[in-house]
Amino acid sequence: MSLRLKLALAIAAIAGLVAGLTGVVVYDREKSDRHDRARRGVAHDVRIYAQILSDPDVVNAPGGAIVEAANGPDNPLIPPVLRAQLTDNRVYSLISTVSGIPTVVAGTRLPDGQRVYAKGSFLADANALADLRVALVQVCIGGALLGAMLGFAVSLLLGRRLRGQVALARRLAAGDLDARLNPTGRDEIAQLGRALDEMAGALSRKLGELDESAEREKRFSSDVAHELRTPVTGLVAAAALLDDSRAAGMVRERASALAALVEDLLEVMRLESGELPRLDPFDLAKLVRDVVHLRLPGAEVDAPPELHVLCDPRRVERIVANLLDNARRHGRPPVRVRVGTMGDDALIEVRDHGEGFGQFLPHAGERFALARPERGGGTGLGLAICRGQARIIGGSLDLRDDNGAVAELRLPGAVTARPSTVQTALEIA
Repeated sequence: MSLRLKLALAIAAIAGLVAGLTGVVVYDREKSDRHDRARRGVAHDVRIYAQILSDPDVVNAPGGAIVEAANGPDNPLIPPVLRAQLTDNRVYSLISTVSGIPTVVAGTRLPDGQRVYAKGSFLADANALADLRVALVQVCIGGALLGAMLGFAVSLLLGRRLRGQVALARRLAAGDLDARLNPTGRDEIAQLGRALDEMAGALSRKLGELDESAEREKRFSSDVAHELRTPVTGLVAAAALLDDSRAAGMVRERASALAALVEDLLEVMRLESGELPRLDPFDLAKLVRDVVHLRLPGAEVDAPPELHVLCDPRRVERIVANLLDNARRHGRPPVRVRVGTMGDDALIEVRDHGEGFGQFLPHAGERFALARPERGGGTGLGLAICRGQARIIGGSLDLRDDNGAVAELRLPGAVTARPSTVQTALEIA
């Protein structure tokens, strides 16, 4: 149920309740007044009749008076309840229905034991009270409807202001940090609007500071990587001139690892620069076989003789190389590489039979994320570079566990020519 409807129903209920309570009070007061006037009038008549009948010279009862002898029969027009009340000389009265007509009856007992009564019609008053009841019910219904209309109008006004704040929140969520409401007024909704404006301003300043900090860190990392590249290259060249001793081998190994780390850092910086891919036609099957031959000769390759695609070959080569390195370092043989198609999409799957990603899977592909930091042999940048390169060429990299680690690279719409022999589409469970 919307806020608009809730507010309209609440105001309608309050208006109806107020109108109903007012109607009940008015009706009760009017009913009491009419009863009192009718009973006083008939009681006045009874007193006059009693005074007349108390005179010994009066033989006949005055017109309108009903007289019952002390030991005579009861008059059927007199309610038994009233007759039972006449135990003294006070006047008693009540309103009852006599022969189907609302009637007010009053009576008193004379000193000689006779009972004298007077009655009058209450029909006109009863009809007036009935009309009043109908009118009050109509007023109550009308008040509820008017309250509903008023509540709907108020809800429209409040809803418009609240919708403006919702729109502001959505614009902020979409990244428009310059959006503002600039509300007027001092009510709670205006205070909420000003709070949203203040939040937007604070968020904009904080994000600006974070962007500046990230940019400084990016420049620092890029500068460090570039500055390290030259001396590290010289270090690798110098290490290559050393003898074949064990110590020299360790120096060459560490120098090569340091050079690879610097190159990875530079690659990450290039990914963040937003460089556009270079699309060239090439044979994806041949490229994968060549990379496997250089990086992991023992891996099994299942690929068609030819599969021509339109993509960035340098980036695809880097992705496949990193996936093979990851399988060699952290998986176990046999490592299988499959190349195939699914519609116009080209697919490359690298599968090993090690322990898989396990609990590390949600973090695989994050920078410097290592499944086993104590294991060594990696920087945590390989899969991150794969993800970044796949994103730039419009592809996707899916990582999962299936009796080992599985990495699937999908290149949407990259296929330009079908394989020269029948090749079943690569189905990945």
